[in-house]
Amino acid sequence: MKYPFYLSLLLLSPLFARENPFFATDDAKKQKVSSNISEARPQMGTINYTLADQARVLKEVTFTIQNLDGSIEERKVQIDQSIDWHRALTLSQGNATGRSAATNSSSAANFGFIQLYSKGKTLTIKTADTLVRHFALSSPNSIVVDFKHEASFNSDQKPLNAAPFLNVSVGNHGKFARATITLDGHYAYTLSKENGLISITCK
Repeated sequence: MKYPFYLSLLLLSPLFARENPFFATDDAKKQKVSSNISEARPQMGTINYTLADQARVLKEVTFTIQNLDGSIEERKVQIDQSIDWHRALTLSQGNATGRSAATNSSSAANFGFIQLYSKGKTLTIKTADTLVRHFALSSPNSIVVDFKHEASFNSDQKPLNAAPFLNVSVGNHGKFARATITLDGHYAYTLSKENGLISITCK
């Protein structure tokens, strides 16, 4: 009678076996799998490409670009010109496009009850007023920040000229003041508050 019993255990044992015995049975104890690849990219410098010795004509160049929303697109540039394979092709970013008047690395604007200072892609706002809301607009690309402010004042606009920030205007809207920061292009942004300061960082 023992043999049928052991035979049944042997046949049923695969049903209770784990699919992979090297992983923990408790989900809470499983090792989290993450990538060590950073999402940040270094700023593009100068890239040299050495041509093969049989190259004679450069027909076209294809750029594969990742957009702000993460989508990938390809853009082809038709060239069709003779080339000297002895000299490497050089690709680099030149001066800012004509769409942007921002030429400085930092700038400041003071409206009395609100002061703004930009450095790189971060704009710092100092004010005693309470932040109400913030949002982005297009045409032109801008970031709008509203503050609770009931005191009367004259609307004004000041230049920043520090990419990506072109200028900032402050308008009187009765019970709140609106700061509109005009940008030199389309950006995503993050807003944070710390030590009484508001920081806006464009990406």
